[in-house]
Amino acid sequence: MPEPHRAVPPRLLIYNAAIYPDSSGATAAAVLFEGGRVRWVGQAGDALPAAEHRIDAQGKTLLPGLIDPHAHLLWMAIDRLTWNLGGPHGPGSLADLMDGLRDRRLDSGEWIVAHGLSEARLAEQRLPTRWELDAVVSDRPVVLRRACGHAAVANTLALRRAGYADDAVDPVGGMLERREDGVPNGVLREAAAAVLYPMLPSPALADVQASLGVVAQDCLALGLSTVVEAAVGFTYGFETEWQLWNALRGAAPFPLRMGFMLAIGPTEAAMRGLRPTREPDWQVATLKFFSDGTLGSRTAALHAPYCACGQRKGLLMNPPQALRRHVAQAARDGWQVAVHAIGDQGVEEAVAAMEGAAPLPGMPHRLEHLGLAPDPLCDRMAQARIAVVTQASFIERMGDSFAAALGPQRSPLLYRAHALLERGVLLAGSSDAPAGALSPFESMAAARERRTATGHVLGAAERLSASQAMRCHTENAAAVLGRDDELGHLRVGAAADAILVDTDPYRAGASEVRATKVLLHVRGGAVVWSRAVS
Repeated sequence: MPEPHRAVPPRLLIYNAAIYPDSSGATAAAVLFEGGRVRWVGQAGDALPAAEHRIDAQGKTLLPGLIDPHAHLLWMAIDRLTWNLGGPHGPGSLADLMDGLRDRRLDSGEWIVAHGLSEARLAEQRLPTRWELDAVVSDRPVVLRRACGHAAVANTLALRRAGYADDAVDPVGGMLERREDGVPNGVLREAAAAVLYPMLPSPALADVQASLGVVAQDCLALGLSTVVEAAVGFTYGFETEWQLWNALRGAAPFPLRMGFMLAIGPTEAAMRGLRPTREPDWQVATLKFFSDGTLGSRTAALHAPYCACGQRKGLLMNPPQALRRHVAQAARDGWQVAVHAIGDQGVEEAVAAMEGAAPLPGMPHRLEHLGLAPDPLCDRMAQARIAVVTQASFIERMGDSFAAALGPQRSPLLYRAHALLERGVLLAGSSDAPAGALSPFESMAAARERRTATGHVLGAAERLSASQAMRCHTENAAAVLGRDDELGHLRVGAAADAILVDTDPYRAGASEVRATKVLLHVRGGAVVWSRAVS
């Protein structure tokens, strides 16, 4: 089915290529796209069919369009428009951060907001406190959101706007960090921080739409044809974000095939008149729930304490019975269920909830991240046919911090992959960008190497082969979306989504794969992006 509002392109033939129609390793030499579909796949020496447009691939590798089943495009678009502390010129110390905050005092608007804060990048290895922010800006609310999105630091005025007095209690699923005398210090985690997000000013609609267009082009340049927006409502609240996405869709065709996970419960979805749909280019079929927090913020729920954190074990975002009730209801209403779960306790509660959810035809329920999973939990996921959407680039980017948080006994069980595939679990790779690397080739390389920034190998037994790593971003990812009949491969009848690249990721080493450049991107049979050749 062609994309709405877009004319079906004429016949396009790509020949003289090294084509991998799927991850089986079989190759072809030519492919014909017609009517937005793959119509013919040929071998070397086959007579080439007629076509209005022909592209000589000059021996380069042609792959199916890649899929990212868990990313945050809106978050990335907002980052381009907001004070971004995580960029290459971000602060390296608290003094640098305060200098930047002083500069922001002159900005227009009432709130001062930043994204991308990370204590790991600061010399002091800690987040600032509300009193340090107050010393620079006390007459305007200040909110600095942590890079993971699951925590923030607020000055006193922002705390008061959120309803937090000095004797405030922790909300369910959240935590206010405190000084020794029990007074909140301004660091808010999980549900405690989420109270603030709908209050924050969002950029103008036109600016966000333009920024999303740039992010979409970045995706095309990295070989991504299909992306799932991983939590509509996570950045500014559901109402604001869903209106924005629908306005974007109504304005013009979006260059990516999109899927959406809605961060609302089944009751709210029903009240809004939302029903699961599987439109080919705008799939709204998934409700997302949170079992726990993140390892970086030390809010992922663990059975045993974090190392060097006393008795701290993280947070469950929902009471277990409530999570099970909501997940079961969502499944009964026909929604695919996705549950964010990272710590072993958080994963256990997520698995228990999905074990009680009715399966959907052709679309598995999905567990997002799977940070820490002992063998018994892997066995249960396989038995319940739960799909896992994980992020190998986290090992490269944050693996050292994760290993320090969990210690040598648990760290080999982080972000498991091979053990899941051995058990028959449907495993898909994703970015969780901007937290992880948007490039699927960086993710594939990380899945093969499992090497941290300091060179430590984290769970060598969990390394994937080249074909397994590719399959996680093609056929497996398509199956998680319930779209494996048409996406993630270039067999006859599939959607005409393909990328021409400068390396052969099945034969190249991981370092070469990491540096892969996309030369041409075809989506729906039309060239939607190409690299300038000098």
